[in-house]
Parts: sequence; C-alpha cells; structure tokens
Amino acid sequence: MNLLLPICFLLSPAPPDTLPYDLANPSHVINLVSEDLREISGLSPTDANEQYLAIADEKGEIFFVDGAAGGAITRRVLFKDKGDFEGVEMVGPCLFAVKSNGDVYEIGRWKRKSPSVRAYETALSKDDDVEGLGYDNKRDALLIACKGNPDSSYARKVYAFDLGTKRLSEQPVYTIDPLEVNRLVPNGPEDKQNFFSPSGVAMHPLTGDVYVLSSAKKRLVVLDHESGAIKMAVRLDKKMLPQPEGISFDINGDLVLSSEGKQGEGIIMRFAYKRVRE
Repeated sequence: MNLLLPICFLLSPAPPDTLPYDLANPSHVINLVSEDLREISGLSPTDANEQYLAIADEKGEIFFVDGAAGGAITRRVLFKDKGDFEGVEMVGPCLFAVKSNGDVYEIGRWKRKSPSVRAYETALSKDDDVEGLGYDNKRDALLIACKGNPDSSYARKVYAFDLGTKRLSEQPVYTIDPLEVNRLVPNGPEDKQNFFSPSGVAMHPLTGDVYVLSSAKKRLVVLDHESGAIKMAVRLDKKMLPQPEGISFDINGDLVLSSEGKQGEGIIMRFAYKRVRE
C-alpha cells in the first residue's frame, strides 16, 4: 500500500561540517561608547534576550549591556576594586567571574548596593592564563578555558568548575591541539606564527556544541560536547574583530562576539543563526 505523505520542510541546525553563521555579515553591530568597555574581555548572556554581561581588565566590575539600546550600560556591579578579570557568566540568580590565575568569584545579591562575594581558589595559576568562562548546563559547571602561551604548540585545556561542589575538575574536560587547528585552517599570508589560544568559551543553547574563541590567530573552533572532537574550525576577520575575547549566544542561537577596540571603541557583533531545509 502506498501512502501519500504531505510534502513539508523541517527546520534543523546546519550539517556538522558547516558553521551555521555567516561571519562576514553580522546582523547587528554595537559600538561600545563607554571607555570602561574599550578593553572588554568577557561576555555572557543573561535571562533576557539581547541583554549581556561584560567585564573588562583590571577591575572586578560587571556591566549589564543593553544590545537593543545601542550598547547602553544599564547596571554596574562592583565586586572587587582590582584584579585581572577575564570572564563573566550569569547562572540563575548568581553572577560568576574568573581571574587570569583561575580564581572564581561568585557574586550574589548583586541588585543591592553591596553584593555578597565568595572567592574560590583553584589548582590553576597565572601561568595557565585563564581567559574564557562559560556555562555548561549539562554538567552544571563553569567551563574555564586556559590561554597558555600563544607561541607554544602544546594542547590547550578547558576545565570544568562544578557548581555543586565548587571544585575544579582534576583533568581538563576538553583539550584542543593547536596543530590540528592549523591543519583545518592553514595560515594565511597575514597570519602571525603563533598558535590557537583560547580567549573565550560558550556552549550553544540549541546544539550543545562548545564554541572556543581564540584572539591569537583569530580562530573559532567548535567542539562536540560529548567527545570533545573538533567539529569545525574557521577564521575570523581581524579587521572586523581586531581582538576577539568574548563569546555568547542569544536564546534563539544567535552568536554574539565581542572585541577590544585596538584604536577605538569596544565592539559587540551578533550573527544570525542559520537553519537549513531538509
């Protein structure tokens, strides 16, 4: 018996070997006019679409940035006067920040004038040069990405900080071989002879893939959440993003990247999530 099935198209994520974003054409660009965010070094989604958290070097201050209002800063949360802070993340009612030495800060009651702050030391050190912080909802853990030495080709590491135990994993949950990244995205004539070194990390809200950003070489790598295998690696345009250090996603899957302003304002760019017809 032959059944006549209705012809329809289903929307689904792009195939695993195709990045579901057009990185040459951002859907929205925000020039951050605040001098405080010229050296933006971390980015996080919040519980509201197009509202982001940002943090800058040398001070423990978190900024709420309204992407729908041209990057206006709607709130500031000062939790420590000094420190080399490189990443920020919102998880439920709490804010988290990480220093380059791997120390994790939990900021509660942040709507009050004096928030509560708890600091957790980890086994990491300044030599690991932590630069990326993201939330992994499958593990209920913060992903902490270590930049390391951009001039060395050893494996780059991403650890998990368990939010239940407040402990760092003894072994990295992901390792990235910079030589494999070079094989997938060969050096161009203008590329510096250094190596992939994480500057940001985030988990895709729809696919679960882990996206790792590198300011060194201007690369973006996508990892399979379960195996840690590199699913794809792409080059970023250094003219658009001269020093990309922040990565986040909107709840609909749009990719959001931030870059320091080399000779001007900090930048946030949003890239629409592309879906393909099957």
